[in-house]
Amino acid sequence: MIPLFKAWGFVGSPIGRAVGVGLIAVVALGYAYMKGEESGRADSQEAALRAQIETLLTDLRITMRAAEQAAAQEAATKAREANLNERLKTYENALAAPPADSGFTADDVRGLRELTR
Repeated sequence: MIPLFKAWGFVGSPIGRAVGVGLIAVVALGYAYMKGEESGRADSQEAALRAQIETLLTDLRITMRAAEQAAAQEAATKAREANLNERLKTYENALAAPPADSGFTADDVRGLRELTR
């Protein structure tokens, strides 16, 4: 019991009160520091998540633009293919019809061939 009485006596003394107030201040500062660090980590995580969201949104915009360009390119390709198919049909029809009479006789053709030799 005597050591407890001496400890109470120390706490009751001016030096004991100063040490007690100092300990309370150190504990309060430590608690405030821990809370501040925790808050800083939360802010850091929030900033990192916001940056990641912004990056994902940028990627989404790029992907959407690429998809639009691909769709436009596909439409242009289909239009070009339809145009080429139409030209091919025109050529096929022209080849299927017999050529018109040019008015040259076989003798005229032979004479032209002899000139080119």
